[in-house]
Amino acid sequence: MKQLTDTEKQELETKIQEEQERQQHLRKTNPDLPETFKTASAKTEFIPTPLWKYSFLAIILCLLAFNAFLFIKSLNSDIKNISILNLMIAMVLLLNHIAYNFTKTGWKSRVMKIGAWVWIVFVLGYMFWIFR
Repeated sequence: MKQLTDTEKQELETKIQEEQERQQHLRKTNPDLPETFKTASAKTEFIPTPLWKYSFLAIILCLLAFNAFLFIKSLNSDIKNISILNLMIAMVLLLNHIAYNFTKTGWKSRVMKIGAWVWIVFVLGYMFWIFR
């Protein structure tokens, strides 16, 4: 760690003092400013509500059901069937939505995120194989 010289310490102290004075001036001229960063960010930050994540889950599940219907309707023995790819992409959306919106901490979150990324790599590999 770098040791500061006396002049550097003094410059740093003056910068801190100037910043504190600037903030006090801003508080005086704008009385409606929040006191802390936490209260300010609570007003401006987008907080996803349960309606948000469950509505997207419903949309993804409808998309998955529709693609499963198309896959069953066009069932044939061709492994390069495009409806398989549609179904796999819908599964990518579902796994990523669950991994990043429903599991936040712990080993379940890590397992879901790793599984979602492994599935993405598998689908990309399948996509390159099908279109070569």
